[in-house]
Amino acid sequence: MNVQITPTDQTPRIALFIDFDNGQLDITRVLNALRERGIIILKKAYGDWAKFPQFRKTLAENGVDLVERPTIFAGGDKNGADIQLAVDALEACLTNHHIDVFAVVSGDSDFLPLISRLQAYNKKVVIIGMRQTTSSVVMKNCNEYLAYENIVDPLQATEAIVGESKETDPKDLPKAFAILKRAIALLEDEDRSVDSSNLKQKMLQLSPTFDEKSFGFSQFKAFLAEAQRRKIIHIGKKVDGAYPIVLGRMGRLLEDGEEEGEAEALAAPSQPVKKLKKRRSGKH
Repeated sequence: MNVQITPTDQTPRIALFIDFDNGQLDITRVLNALRERGIIILKKAYGDWAKFPQFRKTLAENGVDLVERPTIFAGGDKNGADIQLAVDALEACLTNHHIDVFAVVSGDSDFLPLISRLQAYNKKVVIIGMRQTTSSVVMKNCNEYLAYENIVDPLQATEAIVGESKETDPKDLPKAFAILKRAIALLEDEDRSVDSSNLKQKMLQLSPTFDEKSFGFSQFKAFLAEAQRRKIIHIGKKVDGAYPIVLGRMGRLLEDGEEEGEAEALAAPSQPVKKLKKRRSGKH
């Protein structure tokens, strides 16, 4: 199920720039992932479209502006396409001040200067790319990194983390929980409300590569429910449309008699989630 944001004056405006250097891009899923984060108002893809005629129709139907970068030299002209993308992104930044987020589909380290410059103009940068080909420097310096594998096939990504040679592994889950606890502490220090939305943003600020899907969770809410099951956090009752979150017994003791709250209500995703404790009749 695709989750989209209802537009408001505070809804982030997103510009999407695609470095189309292969035929593996599923544009629909990329757009859906970005729509969960805001409104996409600009979409451009750069490539030698004579090589990928089968993608022209799908991209055009999704409102993507195809920027032609023909291959002139035998060895290709990858740097030329990168420069064109960077120039257009900076121009959009300087002439469209209402754009809040720049999403770049590429893992090329050549885009590091672009990332730094956009951030200097107070823009958020989201990088989408394959884990095996995305530069680790790019991952660490963007505001949010989305693994393309997780966007395209969450089930495949869940199976991949069990593999022997993958970057993310289930044993790394305690590290994710450590980031979670740190994020809660920082939000409390800043006197900000600790709810799922603020918490996810703070975790991405601490670790741009964090992605709950890499650990087998379909949604961030399911990740929080598992943290509550392990008593790392406590999810309170819904207040003003949000669930307050505090550290649980693994960080500090809960008050005597305090119940674990509404994990099932918070964790309810678009697809059934396997209950780790008891099942309630009528719940899915």
